[in-house]
Amino acid sequence: MFKFLRNKLLNKKWLNACLLLGIVLLVAVASCNPMFKNGAMDMTLASKFDSAIEDNNTYSAVVGRQGSCSTDNFPDSASVLDRINAYEKKWMSYIDVPVLSRQNRLFIEGTYAMTGLGSRRFFSVNYMQDMSEHINITFGEGLDTGKPVEGTYPVIINQQNADTYDLVVGETVSIDKLVDKDGKPVTFTVVGIFEPKDTTDIYWKETPVDFDKMIFTDQASFDATVANYGVLTIYYATYNMLDYAYIDHTNASDIRYYLSAFSKADGNFIQNFSSILADYQDDATSIMIIIWVLELPILVLLLAFIYMVSSQILEMEDGEIAMLKSRGTSTKQILGIYFGESAILSLIAIVIGIPVGYLLCKLCASATSFLKFSFGDTHFYKLTWGMLLYSLVAAVIAILFITLPVLKYAKNSIVEQKSKLGKVNTKPIWEKAFLDVILVAVSIYLLYNYNKQKSDIALSILAGNKPDPLIFLNSSLFIFAVGLLILRLIKYLIKFIYFIGKKRWSPAVYASFLQITRTVKKQGFISVFLVMTIAMGMFNSNMARTINENNRERIEYNLGTDIVLSEQWKMGAYLDKDKKSHWYYEEPDFERYTENLSNSCKHLTRVIYDDNTTIKVGGSELPDSVLMGINTKEFGETAELKSGLNDEHWYNYLNSIATVSNGVIISSNLAKEYDLSVGDSITYARYSPMKTKEPVEIASPSGTICAIVDAWPGFNQYTYEKDKSGKVVEKERYLVVANYAYVVSAFGLTPYQIWGQLADGHDYQEVLDTVEKQGISLKSYQSVDQEVQNMLESPLVLITNGLFSLSFLVAVILCTVGFLIYWITSIKQRELLFGIYRAMGMSMKEINKMLINEQMFSSVLASLAGYGVGAAATALFVKLVAIVYLPESHNIAISIAVNPFDILKLTIVVVVMFIICFIVLRTILKKMNITQALKLGED
Repeated sequence: MFKFLRNKLLNKKWLNACLLLGIVLLVAVASCNPMFKNGAMDMTLASKFDSAIEDNNTYSAVVGRQGSCSTDNFPDSASVLDRINAYEKKWMSYIDVPVLSRQNRLFIEGTYAMTGLGSRRFFSVNYMQDMSEHINITFGEGLDTGKPVEGTYPVIINQQNADTYDLVVGETVSIDKLVDKDGKPVTFTVVGIFEPKDTTDIYWKETPVDFDKMIFTDQASFDATVANYGVLTIYYATYNMLDYAYIDHTNASDIRYYLSAFSKADGNFIQNFSSILADYQDDATSIMIIIWVLELPILVLLLAFIYMVSSQILEMEDGEIAMLKSRGTSTKQILGIYFGESAILSLIAIVIGIPVGYLLCKLCASATSFLKFSFGDTHFYKLTWGMLLYSLVAAVIAILFITLPVLKYAKNSIVEQKSKLGKVNTKPIWEKAFLDVILVAVSIYLLYNYNKQKSDIALSILAGNKPDPLIFLNSSLFIFAVGLLILRLIKYLIKFIYFIGKKRWSPAVYASFLQITRTVKKQGFISVFLVMTIAMGMFNSNMARTINENNRERIEYNLGTDIVLSEQWKMGAYLDKDKKSHWYYEEPDFERYTENLSNSCKHLTRVIYDDNTTIKVGGSELPDSVLMGINTKEFGETAELKSGLNDEHWYNYLNSIATVSNGVIISSNLAKEYDLSVGDSITYARYSPMKTKEPVEIASPSGTICAIVDAWPGFNQYTYEKDKSGKVVEKERYLVVANYAYVVSAFGLTPYQIWGQLADGHDYQEVLDTVEKQGISLKSYQSVDQEVQNMLESPLVLITNGLFSLSFLVAVILCTVGFLIYWITSIKQRELLFGIYRAMGMSMKEINKMLINEQMFSSVLASLAGYGVGAAATALFVKLVAIVYLPESHNIAISIAVNPFDILKLTIVVVVMFIICFIVLRTILKKMNITQALKLGED
């Protein structure tokens, strides 16, 4: 039986090879799904942990506990550490993630102390396990080498405590409430001042900045203090820094459950990443939906291709099936033959398809734009057992698509088969039922409804809800439906042209039109393929370009310039003679930037940016508004703003306040809300940076409105927050731009940002390296290049770019192979007809002309229609689908980005496809035994 099936497959080896190609690609795309999905989810989770570290400036996967132990049961540090280890062992038995580092701090409750110089202070005595391995002694000695005053214990402190509490090396500190049996207080000697070896070391969950009013001693001294000075309770804070590289899609849900269970069971248990896991699980659902809805059109195309090729094979074997049926072969046996063939092909496809799927997944994961690949880090995407399961399901579906159509042919005897040969060009069901018109109407109706709900869709996505899959699928439905409609219209167009010129056409042209009208049903499949391939390629490229470009424009607008630096300023406080507290900042030397960054930055400027300003106008107060204090000339040279966002060039607005000391520029939403115009006055207030129960206003200067703007570099007027019910709501902010000197005179010197415009050929990393070499401590920095790169590497954008590129590449392959299959079989089947034409006196040149005419009115027309459908889909659907990726309202509205080079690349691919097909067809024609065909025609 196997030999029979093998010979049968080899009998039509090229068609079966095409069928195998379709099944291989189906298996590859299907097996790619779990690998791509798992990799994208792992990448999303890792990026969330990374972002949390950057945002919070602390390690983002920590579990621990803060508690206390009675010295009756736990008399020393070793016993307390044993208890801490027991807790850790219990946690890790469930979480099962490696611990990268741990920080254990034991301490005696803080109380008042007396320094050797007579100052009364408040300190707690601490012992931190393994602390000596992570610190440098900047002055004095360490705990192991320091020499305390006789009868005292050694301690070390950080520089912050030394400065704040006027402590020096060699000074003693006596704790009032810790006394021995003779009533003598415990005394410590400051033997050294320390700093962390590496501030980025994950050991520092609690950093030296957090060590206010803390003195640190060694384990032996700590135990002696507990034993000899009546300490009743030892307090502790323990932190385990977990390796979040081991937290992935397989265990994230379980770990989140365990964290919740630990928190409920133990009120002292602490962790800082359950919110990360919650956000991830919301995103994971969206990722799964988006991957499926973007893969679905590819899978449908592949199944359609498999059906088309198998139908072509069945049509060619129709007589053979009828002969078997007439000789007594049962329908079940005939189905068994084709089931065996498809099973062999599917088994081969699984063996080939899984490695191909792996490579396709890696290719998708490296896409930075449509048909643009970086081949960067793709280590998140790994082989998984789910690929085998998906491959088996795809193979079974392929077998069904190949085998089930056999039922239609297996019922016919040879007599019934011959009687059907004369029936040609019957209308397909979709054409009779006007399914194309119905589907177009459904697609337009869905589009209309979604466009009405744009704001609700955006808020739903911002709230973390999964996107509606139909938002994506509707564009594919539209392309498919319009493709069918175009096919109907092309058919009518060809009939009309044929009718007009049938009495005037040359024999070759007449014969070509006759062939087209008689085989329009067979040509329909490949025509729809052409329309969908080109339209989907055009739509996908424009969609990817729109997402990337709009994201880039918003990043550039939000930042306002190429790079923004914020340095850590030192703040001081003092009491005046009336016992009122005052604050001040020590300004770092700005000249360090202008001198050292002159090569990497063309322009630099200082910008006071305060998003906690209150604008007062018309008896109303508008908190959380944005104040920007700028030097107009420097700001104009450094900042950038996309043209067309305001009524006139934004330099004119800068000029308007340059000559008015208290002049301000305000946002148009503020002017509209309170009916303000140029010449009116407003006041704006800033608040003291000192922490108090109620905000303390520094000053409330007035400003004369000199200009009103719709957009401004670095100002996004929309923010989002949750209301009392937990629903995400949109909130508008207002802008005031004032002169830098006026802001400083009104509010005093406060921290400012340093905006820089990079010089040509230089990048942000050069700026950061220079700043680091100068020993400048940055509080934060932002760079357009870095944020754009992070955007392009974000899982959602990678998924979209990758699957859009994959769908186009698969569609081109299918279209090319399908095109060749149709025309090769068509020419082979018409060999006798060509002989008749030649016998009637038609030259080979005229036969070539006939074929070219057929191509023009089938393939070329369908290709041109594909461009039209792609343009229509772009205009109708791109802005809607982009909401999923850009849900936030913004000063820069979503605009469709079309790059002619993308269309050129698409056209080149299509033209190359046609050229390859024409070369193959021309070669077949040349090799055709036309003499034998001519003889057959004469006979």
